[in-house]
Amino acid sequence: MSFDREKISYIVGMRIRDYRLMRKMSQETLAFESDLHPAFLSQVERGEKCPSLETLYKICTGLKIPLHELMDFSSEPEPTNGEAIERIKRALENLPADKAVSIAQIVEEIVKII
Repeated sequence: MSFDREKISYIVGMRIRDYRLMRKMSQETLAFESDLHPAFLSQVERGEKCPSLETLYKICTGLKIPLHELMDFSSEPEPTNGEAIERIKRALENLPADKAVSIAQIVEEIVKII
């Protein structure tokens, strides 16, 4: 498996966000718990910054997970209902209202079937 620096930064950032959301933590809370600036943490989660090993350790301490768990790319964090809802919200954020309503109706129909 081959990764470049940008891809690794993106994957690590997504995993940090996933773990943070699973723990129902805001970026500000995790930043405080990790002794980092919230704006920097936001850039890390978006894959815009490539954190040092020391920074990753601080973030893992804030998340209360071992560093190896964050860096294990062969497994995904266990998703939660709240995480699924947050992912849907993020996906709909920039859509026009009529499109978002249409998608909400589709989701409601799917839920009825399940």
